[in-house]
Amino acid sequence: MVSMAIVLSVTGTFIFVFFTAHEYSGLPSDHFDGSRFFNPEPGDHTFWDMLKWMWEMKTVSWPDWVEDPKQPPPPGRTPPGTLRATFVNHATVLTQMDGLNILTDPIWSPRAGPISWVGPRRVRAPGVAMEELPKIDYILISHDHYDHLDLSTLETIVERDHPTVLAGLGVMTLLPGRWAPNVQEMDWWQTHKSAAAGTAFTFVPARHSSGRWPFMENLTLWGGFVIESPSGEQVFYAGDTGYGAFLESIRDQFKRIRLAILPLGNYEKRWFMKNQHMNADDAVQAHLLLRAQQSIGVHFSTFAEHPEQTIDAHEHDLAAALDKYMVPPSQFWILGFGEGRDVPQH
Repeated sequence: MVSMAIVLSVTGTFIFVFFTAHEYSGLPSDHFDGSRFFNPEPGDHTFWDMLKWMWEMKTVSWPDWVEDPKQPPPPGRTPPGTLRATFVNHATVLTQMDGLNILTDPIWSPRAGPISWVGPRRVRAPGVAMEELPKIDYILISHDHYDHLDLSTLETIVERDHPTVLAGLGVMTLLPGRWAPNVQEMDWWQTHKSAAAGTAFTFVPARHSSGRWPFMENLTLWGGFVIESPSGEQVFYAGDTGYGAFLESIRDQFKRIRLAILPLGNYEKRWFMKNQHMNADDAVQAHLLLRAQQSIGVHFSTFAEHPEQTIDAHEHDLAAALDKYMVPPSQFWILGFGEGRDVPQH
C-alpha cells in the first residue's frame, strides 16, 4: 500500500489531499517486478525526461469548441454476421458484433481529470449522447489514465446496464467494491469468454504506462484487447500504445483481424511520445504488420491535452502516411464524431 499527500492551491487557499493507493500483489513476470509493471521493450522515460518534456513543451492553439454535425444514433443491436463500429470520441468506440454491444474506454465527462474542475477540458461533445447509447454488454478498459478510465461515466453505464468490465491487473483497486461482481482483471494473454455469445476477449500487450497521480506510476497494468467471434473473425483495440515488437506477437497469435482500432493522436514531441503514443506513420505500419482488413483511427481532437500538434494534424499526417505506404484511404478510416459504419469483409 502506498500513501501520498498532494497540495493544491486554489485562489490562494491551500488544500491538502491525502490518498492511499493499493498496489497489485502478484508474482513477478516479464512485465511485473513484484511492485510495479513495466514495458519489456526498453525506452521507458525517467522523471528527468518528464521535466525536460514539460520545459520544452510548446503548445499550439486549439478552438475553444467544435460543433460536430449530428449523426444518427447507433442501432440497439446489429444483425448476425454484421460488424459495426461507431466512434463516440477520444478512444471510446462502440463495437457491435455477435449480438453484443462492446464499448472501449468510455468517457462522457467534460474533463479528463480527478475532479470535475481539474484536468484537460473537452473541445467537443461526445458524438453519441448517453441517452442514445444502447445497452452495453462489455466495457473494455485499456488502462487507468483519466482519459481512458473515467469513473463518472463508468458508474453511469455500470449502474444502468450492469455490463461485464474487463481491465488490467490492479485496476479493481480503483473501482467501487460493489462493482466487483461485474469486473474481471486480466494479465497479458489471458482470455475471457462470453458464456452467452461465445465471443472471446484476450488482453494483449501494449507499450504504454499507467498512473493517476504523480509518483504513483505503473501500479496497474495497461494493454489492448482482441475480440474474437466464434466464427474466428477478430477485432483488435490497441488502447494507448507506442509502436513496438509486441505487435508481431499479436499478429502471430491472431491472423484474422477484420478491424484494428489504432491510436493516432497526442504524439508530439516525438522524442518523448514515441514509446507511449503512435503517430499516423506508426499506425499505418501497424495496420500493415497486423494484416488488418480495415483500420479506424482514434484518440484525437477531443481533449486539449498538452496539444503540441494542431487539432487536425492527425488527418494530414494520416493522408501522408497512407500515400507513403501505398495503402488505399478506404482501408484506414477516420470517422466523424458519432459516425458509425458497417465494416466490410474484404
